Amino acid sequence: MTADRVTFTYPGADRPALSEVSATVGRGEVVALVGENGSGKTTLAKLLAGLYHPDSGTIRWDGTDLTAIHGDALRRRISVIAQDHTRWPLTVRENIVMGRPLDEERLAHAAAAAGADRVIGELDQGYDALLDRRFRGGHDLSGGQWQRIAAARGFYRDATLVIFDEPTSALDARAEHALFERIRRHADGRTVILITHRLASVRFADRIYVLDHGRVAEHGTHAELLRNGGLYADLYELQASAYQNPPRSSQNPADQNIPQEAL
Repeated sequence: MTADRVTFTYPGADRPALSEVSATVGRGEVVALVGENGSGKTTLAKLLAGLYHPDSGTIRWDGTDLTAIHGDALRRRISVIAQDHTRWPLTVRENIVMGRPLDEERLAHAAAAAGADRVIGELDQGYDALLDRRFRGGHDLSGGQWQRIAAARGFYRDATLVIFDEPTSALDARAEHALFERIRRHADGRTVILITHRLASVRFADRIYVLDHGRVAEHGTHAELLRNGGLYADLYELQASAYQNPPRSSQNPADQNIPQEAL
């Protein structure tokens, strides 16, 4: 899959969301798109998935221009797990399968891959549990638990390309790391595009594209980007420092050069 100098502008926008962006995603690879808010990560993923068409440039799957692929055929090959996923008032099973033919083995595999099996194991009715408290016997899941169900939905779909758009925003650090590890292990030949602000867990990606104001600022592996000392290294060190340095309020007053009499 390749993006060749693609440019895209949203209707009514003053400037392009993407400008002359080129990227390559190999079959079976896990590729991360990172950058600050408004950098164009989600827009690029939607172009690669054929959900948007570029104003200029081309998107190709296996050498075929996406505009030449019929919409239904393309949609069957794509699974998108968005940050604002829908919380359907249905059973766990129905939330994961979403109208597709039921395959119990694939269902169990998808739940395990997303870590949703632990959530399901805590529900008295398991896969038959209704996920809506407005109904008698219904359950109310946390944001993190819902993200695991949504991820299982993405794994269950037999898609060539799976896009995870901020799939861990409601997860704690330990759960986030575990989910990224599962994504890597259970890709099963699928191409995975991972969009995230958090950089600590994208180190396993085969390639990382760093976007900045609608352009690719740099790309490479985690190690290569750190060696380059560019935007990725700056963002990574900034996030890492939040965990390495103690909060100011917890430091010794003497270390903060504050006179003792002022305390």
